[in-house]
Amino acid sequence: MELYVGHRRDINKGYWMSFENHPRLEQTKRNIYARCLPCLEKFYGQLKENPAGLVLEEPLNCWKIVVVLNSLDECLHLLQAYQDEKFPVERTVRGRIGTNDKKSPHVAVIFQVHDEKERDEMLDDLESMAKEITPVSSIFYERGCQDLYVSLCGPWSEWERFAPIKNPHLVSNVKEKVGKLLRGEY
Repeated sequence: MELYVGHRRDINKGYWMSFENHPRLEQTKRNIYARCLPCLEKFYGQLKENPAGLVLEEPLNCWKIVVVLNSLDECLHLLQAYQDEKFPVERTVRGRIGTNDKKSPHVAVIFQVHDEKERDEMLDDLESMAKEITPVSSIFYERGCQDLYVSLCGPWSEWERFAPIKNPHLVSNVKEKVGKLLRGEY
């Protein structure tokens, strides 16, 4: 079993390449249409109602582990190390490599997981592997779409199934951003 990296995509903010332990990135594609898109549509629908709070179900079971390294080569080296030390695994290992800012001196490897146990196990493994590659790496975890929710619901560590909207004046901005994502306007 191996990790496969998708085609490099240049977008106006930076680039991202998907990776997965399936050559056709099947779980990545499946999650986009079966998990991410319905979650965004649900979020957008709630925002259209101008709610006092949001029902968070999917965002509570969506995690990303972010490893910030110095170069694309270091990121690929981390994936190789993970593959060499941990494979074969029974679960899908997937995520993306890249940056939102072409001028940034760093590149991130983001692993996507759906439960806390897997998150914690993978985090421990990745911390030791990243230190082998470079002592100046940064590693942390956060909710999968926290960048969309945090301005409305506050820090993700405080989220519950029902999260009150703390900044109602930002609802229209977030709704516009989510609408653009749903239309494919990055």
